[in-house]
Amino acid sequence: MKTQLSTLSAVAIGAALGITAMGSASACTRAFLNTYPGYMVSARNLDFFGPVDPSLVITPQGIEHTGSEGAQAKRWKTRYGSVVIYADGVFPMDGINEKGLAGHTQYYTNGRQVQQDNKDKPELDSRAWLSYLLDNYATVDEALQGLKDVRLAAKKMPIDYASDTKHIALEDKSGDSAIIEIDHGKVNIYHNRDYRVMTNPPSYDRQLKNLAKFNPADAEHIPGTQSAEDRFVRTSIGLKNIPQPDSKAQAQGFVLSVINNAAFPINYPDASDPMVKAVTESYEKYSKYPLENKGIATYWTTLADLSNSEYHFKSVSAPSDVMVSLKEINFAAGQPVKRIDHLQNYAEKGWQGDVLKYASAS
Repeated sequence: MKTQLSTLSAVAIGAALGITAMGSASACTRAFLNTYPGYMVSARNLDFFGPVDPSLVITPQGIEHTGSEGAQAKRWKTRYGSVVIYADGVFPMDGINEKGLAGHTQYYTNGRQVQQDNKDKPELDSRAWLSYLLDNYATVDEALQGLKDVRLAAKKMPIDYASDTKHIALEDKSGDSAIIEIDHGKVNIYHNRDYRVMTNPPSYDRQLKNLAKFNPADAEHIPGTQSAEDRFVRTSIGLKNIPQPDSKAQAQGFVLSVINNAAFPINYPDASDPMVKAVTESYEKYSKYPLENKGIATYWTTLADLSNSEYHFKSVSAPSDVMVSLKEINFAAGQPVKRIDHLQNYAEKGWQGDVLKYASAS
């Protein structure tokens, strides 16, 4: 089912970037296993020219938030605690809350991204989209209803990761799923538990039409490039064929086998490619740690086990992942916001497994 909520006019990408170049350099993939009760697991890749200095931020209940800098900003207090990855320490881009709702922002642009209806509603900037949804809602249904109470406005931040060209994937522990996109000022919502994959432009309806060409598919005809369309098809087919897991670990491993099949190897494509160079140079000026930028790659992968309240993070600079269990976190009001900065460098610090003990008050 496709539900259209709203209409937007937008924000330009930035004079230095062409849409084609940006799409190639800011490619990401999300996959959601929701076909086996008790094994609801999602994963996403961050594909970019650098790791965007990710921080893991633990937010308890009762924290006050403002959705924009304007007078008409949406304001709220955190209802549900969450664990979220922030790009450059300031842009919430991926995470899960204590009720088992997970969300992911990824590169997307199709015309201007400032909502044209809901003009009487409080404004919610792109820097607060994910926080608003995870802070306030327990299910996909609730989150989509909550979007009726705000006006979405994509705004650029001076960081080395685009904040103003995004779409959102949501999933919950019941297996429900939704994709939220802004097309030429209109908010389009694709709400169906069959919508388990999200990549990048073109629009979701066009992705679904393209996918239909590969049903049925055999090994000789599964597309293998790193384009958004091919990653969408390849990931959809992979998820469809996951067998019944026998354990939590197996379910997590199965999902990773699918998402890894959409990953970019380090420095792929070649950094000398003119398009890649244009994107890198345009955003590199904002990078706090330019020496960590090693060319286009899947710099990290997150895995959200909604059934078991776990959140995993795997860096390209490490052979294994680290994780936190939300069941072990005190999300009660009055607790401080805690964070782990420079999470991509955990291997250099000798960290393995559960890293909750390394989180410190902001």
